[in-house]
Amino acid sequence: MKKVSVIIPVYNVEKYLRECLDSVINQSLKDIEIILVDDGSTDSSLAICNEYAQKDNRVIVLTQKNEGPGPARNNGIKESQSEFVIFLDSDDYYPENDILEELYNNAKKHKVLICGGSFSSLCNNIVNKKYSGISSDYTFTKDGVIEYKNYQYDYGYHRFLYHLKFLKDNDLYFPNYRRFEDPPFLAKVLNTAKEFYAISKVTYMLRKGHKSFELSKEAKKDLLKGIDDNLNFAKKQNLDKLYYLSCQRLNQHAEAFDISDFFNLHLKKILKSLDYNVLYKYNPNFKLSSKFNFSKIILQNIFSIKNNAEHKVVTFLGLKLKVKRKRSK
Repeated sequence: MKKVSVIIPVYNVEKYLRECLDSVINQSLKDIEIILVDDGSTDSSLAICNEYAQKDNRVIVLTQKNEGPGPARNNGIKESQSEFVIFLDSDDYYPENDILEELYNNAKKHKVLICGGSFSSLCNNIVNKKYSGISSDYTFTKDGVIEYKNYQYDYGYHRFLYHLKFLKDNDLYFPNYRRFEDPPFLAKVLNTAKEFYAISKVTYMLRKGHKSFELSKEAKKDLLKGIDDNLNFAKKQNLDKLYYLSCQRLNQHAEAFDISDFFNLHLKKILKSLDYNVLYKYNPNFKLSSKFNFSKIILQNIFSIKNNAEHKVVTFLGLKLKVKRKRSK
């Protein structure tokens, strides 16, 4: 049995894949397996995966039709034969060569099912290691055991190492969503384990700014499913902070929704069922984004009047009429 399986879903990342794989292969912990799950790539990504498999017998290549990263990771979990598993996205990488060794040694030393480190991101060649507000729990200020009831965070699943048998015995897999599939996974896993060992060392580098995050209709649906999962789970487990964070996630994605989404029954169901007693208990100043004010938004799209330098623009039922403004003498 290997010590760690690194599970990497791969989809059309030929530009960044080699840097990702090199950061794994060069890890000081050598007793690992590297499971690459190609998710129906149409570029040279699969060829690169096979190239690395030929050079290093620790690399295992799986293929599947395009189903998204959640099912790809789940297939990796099922294939894994190691004591622990960890997840890495194929456009990201490990910032240092001792990441896996640090996580594994601390998990064994402190006899925990999960061990995680701090987070960092790279955008326009600038590395960010400091986070504030609702993102402050991306990092840990000191090493030690943390109970999930005192943490209640849901982002950054890939900076944690997980005991494989624990995942399988508790049927802990990623939901089959194309968006927001990882926060429900992390919340359920950490809550089931009750506690984890945290290290302040940065254990992950996320690459940002290189791909579009414009959401398709299907991705919006899955985003709502994921947020709804977290809301229901947090309510059931009395995790008030997680409930509040999930509502903030909804606010963060508010701009992704347009007028057609205001007739989405799932979105309306979520907004109608929000428990403001929980929200105000955690943060008395919580406000839902004005983007979700249905009556106001719909009214604005039915009838509105806007002025510019030369015209008055009247919108009625989606039709726009420009009326030239009279200039004052």
